[in-house]
Amino acid sequence: MRAFALATALIAAGGVQAQYVPDPNWEEIDFAKSVFRDIQERSINKRREYCGYIGRDAAGALVATEAVPGDMASCLPVWPRAGEMEVIASYHTHGAFDLGYFNEIPSDIDLEGDMSLGIDGWVATPGGRLWFNDGKAGEARLICGVACLPVSPEFYKGTNGHIAKRYSLGDLLTKMGG
Repeated sequence: MRAFALATALIAAGGVQAQYVPDPNWEEIDFAKSVFRDIQERSINKRREYCGYIGRDAAGALVATEAVPGDMASCLPVWPRAGEMEVIASYHTHGAFDLGYFNEIPSDIDLEGDMSLGIDGWVATPGGRLWFNDGKAGEARLICGVACLPVSPEFYKGTNGHIAKRYSLGDLLTKMGG
């Protein structure tokens, strides 16, 4: 979550173009949930982030790159090959719950990474929350709350304080103490 933006900024610096999609529709929400259902428990059990990209193939169907394992606090997604898909969003997990991290909301770095690529992003938290990063609007929105996705056994609701349903980049910077 913290180093995710660095990886996406490096890709953006290489001139990669992506398609911007303003708001998720039910098809995209359901697809993002299915991607996370496949990797959330692995991410929690291995105590590491997993990441990748979501896009549309030549036929317009939603597809995702294979989830790449990161470490406890970062992940380096692999940009798809030309023609494989038109990227519309990143995705990544926040791994297992850990009191040392503020991991129940997207970080400012998560949101900045998506903004730098001009795409949206999806984030799954250890508490099972699903977040949508609107890269163009520069805000994170809660799509579904605690236990919407698999939950880390160490998760304790309320440890990260009040969780709002929406955060601007400035709000995330304030919440993260930046």
